[in-house]
Amino acid sequence: METVETLIPDNEGNHLVVALYFYDNQDKVSTFHIPDEYLELDIIDINIRKLDLNKPLGTGAFFKMCQWLIDQLSVYPNAVFSFICSTEDLNTNHDHLQPEMYRWKLFECLYIRNLPKLSNLNINSREIIVGPDGFQTNARVFYRNDHAPIIHIVEAHLKEKYSDMI
Repeated sequence: METVETLIPDNEGNHLVVALYFYDNQDKVSTFHIPDEYLELDIIDINIRKLDLNKPLGTGAFFKMCQWLIDQLSVYPNAVFSFICSTEDLNTNHDHLQPEMYRWKLFECLYIRNLPKLSNLNINSREIIVGPDGFQTNARVFYRNDHAPIIHIVEAHLKEKYSDMI
């Protein structure tokens, strides 16, 4: 699986690691069952993690991350990007929220803030709830209109992938 990764500093001593994982053609056929006419389409998972878990992260890193991801949407115009919120423990000042909901609310705020840029690139997105009752988390798929016919295939994979993770 090809990977593109970047390290984004927050200017306070911590970093976000953002990685794009590209599915190869074999995975597209065997895992996704992508029709032949869409095999040239890149299917990419977005993975975001904080480098130093014990250090707070400055907000500037999130804004830089968004710009980097938007740039990648331009670099890979023939791609569908997906993101699943992790359910791993997370220390925050928001004890009333589960870690995945805190991450999702943060991701959604950043997403909404960048909607004009995404619209200019003709990027659509769909929110997906993945996982069985009691173990659910949120995901989002980013795509262009040309890729809409296979979004249901990517969504089904995300749901299955997450179910396998728990």
